[in-house]
Amino acid sequence: MTQKELLKPQQPALSIGTVMIDIITVIADNDVELMTLHNMTSSFLMLEQGRKVESQSIDTYVGGGGANTAVSMSRLGMKMDILALVGKDLNAEKILNRMRQENISLPLMKVVEDVGSGVAVHIASHDRNAAIFTHRGANCNLTEEDVKAIDFTKYDLVYVTNLSNQSADHFPLIIRQAEKANCFIASNPGIRQLTRLCDDFLSSLDAITLISINKVECESLVPKLISEDRKHSKPTLTLSGDIPPLLKNGFKFGGFSLGLVDFMQILSDHGPDYVVITDGSKGAYLLQGDTLFYSPPQKVDMKGSAGAGDSFSSTLASLISAGNAPDIALYAASLNAVSVISQVDTQAGLLTFEALEDALGTTDITTAITRWDLT
Repeated sequence: MTQKELLKPQQPALSIGTVMIDIITVIADNDVELMTLHNMTSSFLMLEQGRKVESQSIDTYVGGGGANTAVSMSRLGMKMDILALVGKDLNAEKILNRMRQENISLPLMKVVEDVGSGVAVHIASHDRNAAIFTHRGANCNLTEEDVKAIDFTKYDLVYVTNLSNQSADHFPLIIRQAEKANCFIASNPGIRQLTRLCDDFLSSLDAITLISINKVECESLVPKLISEDRKHSKPTLTLSGDIPPLLKNGFKFGGFSLGLVDFMQILSDHGPDYVVITDGSKGAYLLQGDTLFYSPPQKVDMKGSAGAGDSFSSTLASLISAGNAPDIALYAASLNAVSVISQVDTQAGLLTFEALEDALGTTDITTAITRWDLT
């Protein structure tokens, strides 16, 4: 590599989020219809009612944001605990065994009586951007007592993934408890959490070190951010080089529009040191201070889209918290995300630290990552 040596993250860390059993079925393109609505930029898989559909494969894996993040950070070298909830069933045993195999400690894992463990069914075909049916089960049952019982001083990094239903009500408490312990706090909340509990999310940003959200989630926040913060206007900056689509076009939602730079700066003004926005196959952006970084898309034979966000954001948070520069951390996170979507499930492609080093190889980060000075 032409950059300084990649620093290995070895801190004690806690992942908080969902754990699921993922049932993934891959269906040949000619056995299921794909319909795309160009005006809505949405696509739908259409299955004929009452007909059996042959599958190329049906397999069972362990997934969920909390589990994916914990496995990702453990493979990178971090000493991982996980706070998650399972039912008292066979699926729970599969989940717990998987966590043990990945050297993840389980003192905070909670077993919920009379509620099953979470299960998700993924249907993948055509471009492999799976439709997912989800039963969240025990993941919804996090309590205030569960959060207050955690000794956050044990952890250097606390990563909060998407929380399900009433469990999301305790997001502000988790953030404040981690803040009191001076943790590096990273979060990648889901769209349901952002829309249902938007005020809680925004009020917690002052304590969050790194926030990562995707394009669709950003769009849902646009009306709220515009109504609360009118000091930003569309950037008058002249940006050099090839301008990627999201930076050029910004966000549009419900008749409102907001430029990417404005959006990221508004979130940054709320408190986070690092604001990260992912745009799927079109790359990812990171704002630190007055510098905007962009990691372009990389070529990949995608076999499954689920888990890419978890791998990307957890890798980025792990490497930055270990002292790596934002640009090299951003590029490494992109490599890990690409590795994940080259596999059907959400964890098989997660790289170890050594494999990530090898993937970086002699990459010149100064040319692989684009930077703009926003001053």
